[in-house]
Amino acid sequence: MSFEGVTFNKGQGGLNRANASTDAVMALVVFSPEAANPEFNKAIKAIQASDLDDAGFDEAYDANNTILLRHHVEEFFAYAPEGTLYVIPTDQPTAADFFSTDEAKNLFRDQTDIKRIGFVYNANVVDLDLTAEINASQAFVDALAADHILVDGIYLEARGINAATAIDLRALSAGQVSAVIAQDPDIATIDAAYANYAAVGAVLGMRAIRQVNENLGSVDVVRKPLSSRGTVSFPLTRYTEERWLKAALSDGTIITSLTSADKKQLTAYGYIYAGNFQGFGGFYFNGEPTCIELASDYSSGENNGVWNKAARGIRTALIPKVRGWFKRNAETGALTATVIKNLETLAGKPLQDMMTTQEISDYEIVIPNGQNPNDQTPLIAKASVTLGAIIHEFEIDLSLN
Repeated sequence: MSFEGVTFNKGQGGLNRANASTDAVMALVVFSPEAANPEFNKAIKAIQASDLDDAGFDEAYDANNTILLRHHVEEFFAYAPEGTLYVIPTDQPTAADFFSTDEAKNLFRDQTDIKRIGFVYNANVVDLDLTAEINASQAFVDALAADHILVDGIYLEARGINAATAIDLRALSAGQVSAVIAQDPDIATIDAAYANYAAVGAVLGMRAIRQVNENLGSVDVVRKPLSSRGTVSFPLTRYTEERWLKAALSDGTIITSLTSADKKQLTAYGYIYAGNFQGFGGFYFNGEPTCIELASDYSSGENNGVWNKAARGIRTALIPKVRGWFKRNAETGALTATVIKNLETLAGKPLQDMMTTQEISDYEIVIPNGQNPNDQTPLIAKASVTLGAIIHEFEIDLSLN
């Protein structure tokens, strides 16, 4: 025995500190017509647009290849300056082609912090089957989910769409895929190749600045960037930067030329576009409809974000207890009430955190009593979260007295 006397081991966790949230980590996949590039099908991590300079993806790259790569990146950081964007230039012309490659599968298995993915086709729109693209994207999300990698959503650039050519995407079964047809017409007129582009970068940025429970089309956001604090709204429009002074559909149709019925049908059909409120400044997205029937609980992007965040949190909390030893009731053989309560509390901790940040209104975790789990029988638990209300319209009875 030595003369150590009293020794100390440094404890961890007593301050209830947490790692930074990864909710604002997004990915942007951009098709490039360039013959070859060593950066193709690799993820370039960016916390600002200039991080792409060393890889050669600057404004000149856009101009030389008549594509919108750097533009989408700049749009993302214009709305989410504290976000993280993984930029993936690709030689695969469609989402179906890209998501079927081993490079794509391995990339997203390595970068599991990525919550949402945007795909930009650029001018490659020859015989593009949007329905097939949506189904292939959902299949990719499902394949990752089988590996416990949860992607909240994929945004596809739906080029050249107007109110007359739009098909009903709600007839599909792709609850984590959205079609973007919003367009800034000032960008579309820069080059003929951009005439049918859709603003996927802006959608990713507007999603990244919001909490998972916030609607993509909310007029204001909970946590605005420092430069926008003190304002009553958070629009796409940036007058000093001449962004989104007008809005159009992806075929160039100016949004103010559409009837109210046209706009309602586009939303009902499951498209993301930008519009404005008469008498109130700026343009905003109409929301985040997904390509699944409206009756589905996952027909809007924010619901997917909430479910996935809750699932990730519960799984992370319970993994340390997998194959752990727990006390049984000597008479029944079932887990003791104390064990059940402790596991319920543990699984509920991430949901309590979501309540604290007002991402959910309430939650419940229940592990039914009387269970005797073993290597053949899992422990069954039931969890539910109560979503907050999203007010889409006000109807006022106004009278004179």
